[in-house]
Amino acid sequence: MKLHLVLTISIVVLLAGTMAVAQEACDFTNVGKDMESAAAQGDWAAAYEHAQVIVAAQPDDLSTLSAEHQYFIGLAHAYMAAEVLDGVAEGVEGDRAEFVSQVMEAVRGSTADADIRTVSHGERVELEDYLVDGKTVLFDFTSKYCPPCEAIAPSLERLATEREDIVLVKVDINRPDVQGIDWQSPVVEQYGIRGVPHFKIFGPDGALEAEGGAARPMVINWLNELEG
Repeated sequence: MKLHLVLTISIVVLLAGTMAVAQEACDFTNVGKDMESAAAQGDWAAAYEHAQVIVAAQPDDLSTLSAEHQYFIGLAHAYMAAEVLDGVAEGVEGDRAEFVSQVMEAVRGSTADADIRTVSHGERVELEDYLVDGKTVLFDFTSKYCPPCEAIAPSLERLATEREDIVLVKVDINRPDVQGIDWQSPVVEQYGIRGVPHFKIFGPDGALEAEGGAARPMVINWLNELEG
């Protein structure tokens, strides 16, 4: 439901054409990643600034862009819509207030929680950028086309929600335009991923504690502890 709402907002804003912006050169990939990174860290002011750059450079014909670039443009519009609605949240009531609340939760809710983030979308990513001082960070290399990944996802999210000392960073190995597990994506090649789910665990001091087969028992033990 939330994803559907985000996509609907993005499409409406894209089609409305209410903002007249001058097109200029833009590295959609790098600016888009910076935008995602800022949002993941809850820095919405920075995310909004990156979104403005992306929207300003948006071409008239989106079909000329890659799926990833179109994704970043849609996401930028969603962030800008949230920024506008956030500014009027105190001035609306009734159904309008409920709509604003739903939009803010849909656009910012999934990343506002510092303990659960999704990064990469198939592209290279520096894990060190997502380490949190004093907390254990669990990187879950995953794909929506991987049944075991989808099966364990709710438990991992519950782990990050209930354990204040653990942060979950979901590394989506799939590029947006690839169907099936994307074994050729840049992030897969970057980290030599051969199977998913694949875990990397960094300790509170930022040092790598375990990965792959050595990390799996640690994760399973944490999940068993949740069940009491």
